[in-house]
Amino acid sequence: MVTFEYNSEEKIITLTFTGRMDAVAAIKVGEIIEAEPMIKNRHFEDQIVFDIRDVDYIASSFIRICVMYAKIAGKGLFSIRNCQPFIKKTFKISGLDEVLNIS
Repeated sequence: MVTFEYNSEEKIITLTFTGRMDAVAAIKVGEIIEAEPMIKNRHFEDQIVFDIRDVDYIASSFIRICVMYAKIAGKGLFSIRNCQPFIKKTFKISGLDEVLNIS
């Protein structure tokens, strides 16, 4: 569902997601992220990266999580990486592709 990794040299917290991020999974993932000390104790200069290489579906509740952590991270410190083309299109349709720094 979600795993965490911290690169102290580059100051990047990477959250790697797998599977479908439907409404039920997004609620569970949101709870897991909120409980993670790495996120709670994050320094303001640390980047947050969501790696969604192995995600095959996203619901609006997962998009809400992305927007929430983009706000928490601050300008330029949040990105979504390894986005499948059809999921990238979902972010583009919602107008969030550039705001969330998606690649």
